[in-house]
Amino acid sequence: MVSRNGLICWKTLQSGCIRSTNPVNVTISRRLCASSQICQNNWVQAVSNAEKIVGLPTPFLSLRSEAIDEISNIAVYLKKLIGTGHPLLATAKNLVYSQDKTNQTRGLLVLLVSKAAKIDQTQDILPKQRTLGEITDLVHAAHLIHTGVINLNTPNESLEMGNKMAVLCGDFLLARSCVLLANLQNLKVVELIAQAISDFSTAEFIDIVANETDSALDRWRHQSKLRYGTLLAHACQSSLILGDNVELVEFGKYFGLEIALAWQANNEIQSYKNAKEKADHVLFKLFPPGTPFEEVISNFQAVRDTHVDAALQMLSEFPKNDASLALCNIARALKY
Repeated sequence: MVSRNGLICWKTLQSGCIRSTNPVNVTISRRLCASSQICQNNWVQAVSNAEKIVGLPTPFLSLRSEAIDEISNIAVYLKKLIGTGHPLLATAKNLVYSQDKTNQTRGLLVLLVSKAAKIDQTQDILPKQRTLGEITDLVHAAHLIHTGVINLNTPNESLEMGNKMAVLCGDFLLARSCVLLANLQNLKVVELIAQAISDFSTAEFIDIVANETDSALDRWRHQSKLRYGTLLAHACQSSLILGDNVELVEFGKYFGLEIALAWQANNEIQSYKNAKEKADHVLFKLFPPGTPFEEVISNFQAVRDTHVDAALQMLSEFPKNDASLALCNIARALKY
């Protein structure tokens, strides 16, 4: 039977963008910049060390090779988007050539969870679990590309072409992921990943269906769960199902959810620090008007750290091995 202590502690943890009115001085800016760089360096190092444990740099590399042929076929059209400001160009570049290991890590986390659940560390990750890691990255990439479709108030031929390309490229990756998913021949896993894909769309309508009593932070959590959390939660859960690690399925699921929320919170913090127009940022809406810049950062760091701690609580239920330690290091790297 699944131990309930970890889940009880996790539930306990769960219960537990503003323009500054004063100019942010140079000292504060430098301190925040230095802190961000240290956090990024720790993250890259933690991910690099974790890649060695699973025996491959990351299943995302297969996405890179998968996409090369398709991208080469549309390279001529992509060039036409240069100078238009369409986000598809930046998205494609970050997916294929990013050096900061932010977009390539979801599949890696799935593989690490698969490895961490094995008491005998001489056992290798199953081929189906590796395929699931690839599927996770494919689905996430498709989501990023699809969200690059922009609303056009006036006709613009170049931007309209960019939108069509974003839809078609995202659909191609989703189609590829569905083929791989079917090959796993596990109905429960298909159901879980399909639910994650469905949640991407649902997330776009949170503001429309939200209850009036929901706080802005509650809405952020719910929307982030749908956009990012469900995929990683269900992917980690599915990896344990494929590995017959029944006793750890719930812990793997909630680890995936919590690390995804912590990850997104950290992304919000970093982008808020770099945003030129603070009023246009999502964090602007989460705190009362007039909240000082540093207080916004500090308050949302507390939100992030709560989710990091919850993720670590879930990992405490896994066997102590190199893979679970690597997961802990990745989670902690989001804090420091």
